[in-house]
Amino acid sequence: MKRSWRKVEGREGEFSRPLLVVLIASLVLVGLLAIARVAQVNRSQVPIVNAVISPNPMQSVDGFGASGAWWSGPIYSMSNTVKERVGSLLFSKNGLALSQFRYNIGGGGVGVSTPWKRPPSFLQSNGAYNFNADPAGIYFAKLAERYKVTDLIAFVNSAPPPFTSNHLSCAGHLLPSQITSYVNYLVNVVVGMKNNLGITVNYLSPMNEPDSSMAPCKQEGMRVPVFLRARLVSALGRALALRAPWVKIIADETSQVAPQLLPEINLWINRDHAKSYIAFYAHHTYDYPNPRTLEAMAETFKDLKLHSWMTEICCFNGSRFGYQYDPTMVQGMWLAKTIFNDFFYGRDSAFQWWTAISPNLGCEPTLDPQCPYQANLLGRNDGLIYYDSNYQSNGNQNLYLTKRYYVLGNYSKFFQVGTQLHQVTGLPAGVEALAGEKDGSYSIVVIDDRPPGSPPIHLSILVPTKIQFLKVTGDLLTNSHVDWGHVPDVTTNHNIIQLSSSPQSVSSVSVAPNQVR
Repeated sequence: MKRSWRKVEGREGEFSRPLLVVLIASLVLVGLLAIARVAQVNRSQVPIVNAVISPNPMQSVDGFGASGAWWSGPIYSMSNTVKERVGSLLFSKNGLALSQFRYNIGGGGVGVSTPWKRPPSFLQSNGAYNFNADPAGIYFAKLAERYKVTDLIAFVNSAPPPFTSNHLSCAGHLLPSQITSYVNYLVNVVVGMKNNLGITVNYLSPMNEPDSSMAPCKQEGMRVPVFLRARLVSALGRALALRAPWVKIIADETSQVAPQLLPEINLWINRDHAKSYIAFYAHHTYDYPNPRTLEAMAETFKDLKLHSWMTEICCFNGSRFGYQYDPTMVQGMWLAKTIFNDFFYGRDSAFQWWTAISPNLGCEPTLDPQCPYQANLLGRNDGLIYYDSNYQSNGNQNLYLTKRYYVLGNYSKFFQVGTQLHQVTGLPAGVEALAGEKDGSYSIVVIDDRPPGSPPIHLSILVPTKIQFLKVTGDLLTNSHVDWGHVPDVTTNHNIIQLSSSPQSVSSVSVAPNQVR
């Protein structure tokens, strides 16, 4: 019986072992399902991140600006309503919120054939100064101050005739024998503007595109040979230190990066202690440099221990500098990528468009009301805003805004002065972005340059902050259909920005710590 009992016992044990295995397997399976469920819930709460804002800051933003050259006179003659609207469009929080404005110190326009490109000079023919000579330019400089624009930059296209080789405001060069007198004139201007007009100039540029004299004389221009630039900057620096120490120098506003800036800068920048007087190296980008050229420029400035501003650009016709008027998103995307390249590859800390307002529509709005919104080959891509050049005869004082205007706002309204820029990585092909941080808040500008017809994409962008809860504080979308619309599906999830993006668009989003959980 014992033997039989053992057999039965053995068989019972054999039968119970599989049951135990099944029970354990079942428990494990339930546990795994529970873990998977938790993971699924967590995934639904925190989206998959496909882009990351680098925690390492790049340069800080000094500002965004535009020039008041040439349009100040015509716009000044329009109604007060138009003038006030210009101030709002350029400087208010509802407009571009520009933090920099470039005031053109006129050379008198002697010899210049284009009437509206003859800015008056404070220096009179008898050697006296008349600080009431430029009421139009001063009106808009004061308007900029009223809106508390951070930097008023005074720049010169040409010295007055007494200081130029041909005694004109164009087609000549600065006389070496007149450098001291010219410097004295510039200091008299900024001191006089402060004492007589109550206008404080923050930065002074003594030459603009010194590589060209603007020989056709359709506008003011003056060559300053490379060998004279250090002498001019140093003499001006010494004079300002004595009489106007609140004014800093930017120079030399050379036209192109690859053929001029890179081969020329070391020929003068270290001579006569010129570098020590330069607050920012100012340059233009009329060769429309590619990223590699801009990186070479950034390395040059790094070696020289100089910070740089991009102070003038315009007039790209799709392949080069030339005639074309295009108010559409084609030019808007070009500008979006240009700003990105200057900041990211060139490491510039300021971006200044050439002229804020232009009459170069290339068409007659009174004959064709739709023409200001369509591209043509007769106008110029030189403005952000346009007006009718025949306004005095036809009474049309309308202002026409381009996509360039709105795209610039996608940057200028979100990257305020002092914003630290950050790289964004992990974006899909055809999409670029630049992020900025200031006082714990972050902004991001997304440039979606994918081909038209590409499907929308959903972006999740990780913000490098220890604060785990963020809220959206602002957003703007600019594309062919909307100007400053709302970004689709923009939200936050913990410290992640989520948004949808469509091709040929620029999206801007700002987020801040959310104190409410």
